[in-house]
Amino acid sequence: MTRSLPGVLALWLAAWTAAWPATVRAAAKPDNARISIRIIYAVKAEVHSVDPALKDIEGELLELPFSKFRLLDRLETDVQLNSTVELQFPGDRTIAVTFRGIDTSMGKKMLSLEVAIKPAAKISFRIAEGGRTMFIGPSHLEGKLIVDVSARLEEKSK
Repeated sequence: MTRSLPGVLALWLAAWTAAWPATVRAAAKPDNARISIRIIYAVKAEVHSVDPALKDIEGELLELPFSKFRLLDRLETDVQLNSTVELQFPGDRTIAVTFRGIDTSMGKKMLSLEVAIKPAAKISFRIAEGGRTMFIGPSHLEGKLIVDVSARLEEKSK
C-alpha cells in the first residue's frame, strides 16, 4: 500500500500533536510568575560583613570572591507571560526580567526567564519553580553588583 506524501505528513503531524507534552500545550496560559530581584553590592575587604537583609543567602555569598555584601535595591512583583519588569540600579543601568513561560518537559516545573542588564548583557535561563539564581553583574565603585533572581508561580486571581 502506498501513501501520498501529504497523507503521510498529515498522519505524522496528528501523531506528533497528540504526543506533544501537555505541559508545553499548557504553557500558552501559565499563571503569573512572582519575580523577586535583589541588587547586591559586593567588595573585597579585610572583614567579612553581610547585610542583615541578605542573611537567607549568606552562605552562598561567602562562596563568592568578595567579603562585604550590602543590599542596594529589591523588587518583588507579579509578571504575566511575555511581560517585563524593570529595576533601575546604580551606574545609570536597568535590569529587565521577562517571564517567557513554563517548561515541564524534564518532569519538573521550570520557569523560563530572560534577564537583560541594559546596556551590557542579556541572559536567558530556566529556574525551578520556587527556585533562585545569582550571578555577578557589572562593576560598581570599588566592587561588583550581584543580581539575585527568584521566581515562583502565582495563582491567577479570580
